[in-house]
Amino acid sequence: MGSRVFSCFISDCIAADVEGDRGLTEDAMYGVYVSWCVLHYLRPKPSEEFWAAMSALGLDERRCIDCRYVRPGLRMTGRAAVDFILSSRPSLA
Repeated sequence: MGSRVFSCFISDCIAADVEGDRGLTEDAMYGVYVSWCVLHYLRPKPSEEFWAAMSALGLDERRCIDCRYVRPGLRMTGRAAVDFILSSRPSLA
């Protein structure tokens, strides 16, 4: 999976968080990526390859907040975000 595919994922699923929220946890960001892959009939790459691609695309800033790594200034969006939220919290469906 080339950088073009990862760029498409970013374009489809990740947006700037203009409200100044705490950011997107790394677990959630990778989870949205997995949901996006499933929706596009792609096999998700391992997390190490995913994070290397995110770093190459300039999304390498991370902070530790409440013992969880967060990518500040980002939020999830789109169909894969909805799929990820509903699959991780079935009580919402």
